[in-house]
Amino acid sequence: MAGSDRHVALCLVAFVLICCVPGALAQIAAPNEWRSVSYADLQLPGPTTTSFAALWADEITRNNAAYRKRGDRRFLAGNAPATESHFVIRSPVKTVVLSVLNTATACRHIATDGVGRATLKRCPMRLAVYQANRSAILNAGTGCFIEYAAVETGSSRDPARNASYAAYDKDTRTIRTGLFFAGQPADDCITRIPLPQG
Repeated sequence: MAGSDRHVALCLVAFVLICCVPGALAQIAAPNEWRSVSYADLQLPGPTTTSFAALWADEITRNNAAYRKRGDRRFLAGNAPATESHFVIRSPVKTVVLSVLNTATACRHIATDGVGRATLKRCPMRLAVYQANRSAILNAGTGCFIEYAAVETGSSRDPARNASYAAYDKDTRTIRTGLFFAGQPADDCITRIPLPQG
């Protein structure tokens, strides 16, 4: 792993130790620090998830068609299984969203963590920029996505074992992503996405 990527991995380790390990101090300064990504279920989009469903409308339609083609009619009342993770940056004049879409047809399996009941995948990633009366949707290649199995009653997920993070570097105008999987930094999931000018 390159030196810069090792630095990102070490920063993630520090973040998890500070934010996610019981008893640690949780004092994180805002703009350039790591934050947990958020998730949205897109099977039945509601008021808070409609914008993410619109961002991925073409891929969701393609995934729905693939389910119907193989005779799976369980999801006619909504979309076939589709979830996404996102990281949002807001300013007074602009909102930027980095989103990764998880579907059965668009993602590639990387690894499974049986203990943490999670699956690591590589999935399509997009960058959306909303400003005044215009918007731009950009293909950002692929990104890593952690798919969690249902949590058993009385238990909870361990964010120090499996969790995705992102940060915005104001100096380089770059979004950085990274994650922990099975308790280790996932080196192949470190990405840097430059924001478009303007």
